Amino acid sequence: MKYRKTLAAFAVAIAAAGAPLFTAPTASAAPTATTADWWDEQMHTNDSDPGGRVRFKADGDKVELCDIEADGWKVNLTIVHGYTGNVVDRMSVGGNGSCVTHTAANGHDLTENQHYYFQIYLSKSGTPLDYDDSSDWVA
Repeated sequence: MKYRKTLAAFAVAIAAAGAPLFTAPTASAAPTATTADWWDEQMHTNDSDPGGRVRFKADGDKVELCDIEADGWKVNLTIVHGYTGNVVDRMSVGGNGSCVTHTAANGHDLTENQHYYFQIYLSKSGTPLDYDDSSDWVA
């Protein structure tokens, strides 16, 4: 008798667990892209707890440079054309949570399908360039 009660309880548990599989699906909101998904490229300064971040979106040539640590360091970015070697833009920002953005719309146009060398680094009084990282991105 005890075996039948255990078997019956087991059958009820299995049926309850499987019930959602046979019901109509519930409505849910469509997944949305996160901010990180929106950017084509992203890079941080090369320190153990990164103090700076650059993000790039090729459409509109949007470049965002942010200071993400309250550490007294300023975040800098230099963008160099991959073929000519000419510096095409420089950006700096300081103060935790502060960002600066350059776009084609505000005069910082990058030539389409060209390679650009992005170098991010930290600086402060007495240390002009430290914790740098670089990458080659296509506009």
